[in-house]
Amino acid sequence: MSGTGSRRLVFTNRKGGCGKTTTSVNIGAALAHMGHRVLVVDADPQAHATMSLGVSLGGLEHDLSTVAIGRSRPEDALRRSYVPRLHVIPATRRLADFERRYASSGEARGWFRERLSATMDAYDYTIFDTPPTTQLLTLGALVAGREAFIPMQVHFLAMEGMIEIVELAEEVQRRYNPDLVVRGIIPTFVDRGTPTSRQLLVELKERIGPEMMLKPIRLNHALAEAPGAGHTIFQHDLRSTGAVDYYRLAQQIRNMAPPGRPTS
Repeated sequence: MSGTGSRRLVFTNRKGGCGKTTTSVNIGAALAHMGHRVLVVDADPQAHATMSLGVSLGGLEHDLSTVAIGRSRPEDALRRSYVPRLHVIPATRRLADFERRYASSGEARGWFRERLSATMDAYDYTIFDTPPTTQLLTLGALVAGREAFIPMQVHFLAMEGMIEIVELAEEVQRRYNPDLVVRGIIPTFVDRGTPTSRQLLVELKERIGPEMMLKPIRLNHALAEAPGAGHTIFQHDLRSTGAVDYYRLAQQIRNMAPPGRPTS
């Protein structure tokens, strides 16, 4: 699928604590376990995706920020994860400095796409994990990506953040990246045992439409434990509901036709 068939996925939400990094890491791992070549681009200065995939931050000379400003080549920054076929372009705290320095630069919004395009085309999937903001790093990922997915905690207060990121993606599509499409909302922290959670799922589906609501991720303690152990959910607890849910979601995403192509 490399080259023109490669897919560029952006997992984003301006709200923290919605499972965005957990989703980025575990969808990437699931696709790699299915046999695909996957690149995870960590665009969050907290570097949680980097650490969750076993890449040490100590002594990293090259990261996404040095690639973006042209100081490093993408191949200098690439790191192997412990998951076969999955590579990482890591984040470090330098990303926060990069964002502050170039926040007002319209040109900088296209640097991820310009600097990473050839590298992304060498993978079947590129996954951007973004910070919980609507600032430069998130904009840069949306300009570089083609498919936006929004993990959203099933809570009535989360609806506002979901709407805001959809509007941001639509603005990026109009102004910078006509290839960008919002593909779906991913409900996270779903507790089907509570009437409130079930009702919110019904309301969410009614609001966004059934085709935009992707397979939900159930509340699962193993998902919270895995990053602390430096694991994806598949290494941490393969039999957990978290592993089942993320594998099924990855299958759903894999089976989607890339934007602009008919579904097979």
